[in-house]
Amino acid sequence: MSAPESFASWLTAHEHKDPVYGWVYRYHSRSDAHSIALCTLILEDLLRSCPALAKNALANKIVYGINAKHTFPNGKKKTLDLAIGTTKEIKQPTRFAHTIYPGEIDRVLISCEAKTVMTEHGKSQPRVFDELGSSHEIVHQGDREAIAAGVTVVNIAKTFVSPLRQKSAQLHVSKHKQPHAAERMVSHLRGLPIRDALDGVGFDAYATIVVDCDNQGPAFLWTGPPAPQPGDRDHYDTFIARLSDAYASRFGS
Repeated sequence: MSAPESFASWLTAHEHKDPVYGWVYRYHSRSDAHSIALCTLILEDLLRSCPALAKNALANKIVYGINAKHTFPNGKKKTLDLAIGTTKEIKQPTRFAHTIYPGEIDRVLISCEAKTVMTEHGKSQPRVFDELGSSHEIVHQGDREAIAAGVTVVNIAKTFVSPLRQKSAQLHVSKHKQPHAAERMVSHLRGLPIRDALDGVGFDAYATIVVDCDNQGPAFLWTGPPAPQPGDRDHYDTFIARLSDAYASRFGS
C-alpha cells in the first residue's frame, strides 16, 4: 500500500475529539497530525523505491526530520515538513523502517512541503499556491542541487464538518459543489512549475492526492478524474519516480 491509500486509511482511523461538544473529527486544520502522518508515509515509499537512498541511510550518511528547522547556506530559515539530508547528528537510536535515523541535518538533499485543502477550496487556492511556490524558491535559493518536492491533499467530499465552524450542540455541515471544487483546485495547482534541470525554476517533483473525507465517517482515496491519472506529472507515482531518479543521479554516489 502506497502513501495515498495509507493516508486515507489513517484519516479513517484518526480521531480528534471536540473538547466542547464531543464531536469526533478525522481532520483538524489546527493540528499537524495529518501532515506528520502523510510525510511519514511518503518517506516510507521513498525508502522502498530508491535503493540509493536506502543504502546511504543504512550507512548513516543521511538522516531525516519532520517539522525540521533548518538554516540554509544563504541564511534563510525554514521549517521543513519532511527533510532528508546529510548527517549532522543522529537524534534517536531507532531507525525508521529499519533504514534511516531521525536526526539533525547538515545539508538538505530532499525537502517536501505538504498541504491539505479539505474545505473552502476557492478561498484556499491563492494561499496554497503561493505557499507551495515559496517553498521550492527558498530551497533552491539555498541550494540549487537540493531536491524540492510538494504534495497537496484535496478533498472531493460533497459535505464537510469543519471543527472551526462548530458553535453549538447542533452539528454544522458545510456543502461543496463537487466534483467542481476539487477539479478547480487540481487544475489550479497544475500551474506550479516543475523543473527538469538544475538551472530551471520549480519543484523537482509535485503531486496532488484526492480524497473523499466528510470528517465524520470513513475516508476514501479518489482515483478517478479529476484526480491526476497515471502518467500525469502530478500523479503520485510520477512524484515518487522523479524523487527517486533525482536523488540517485545527484547524490547516489
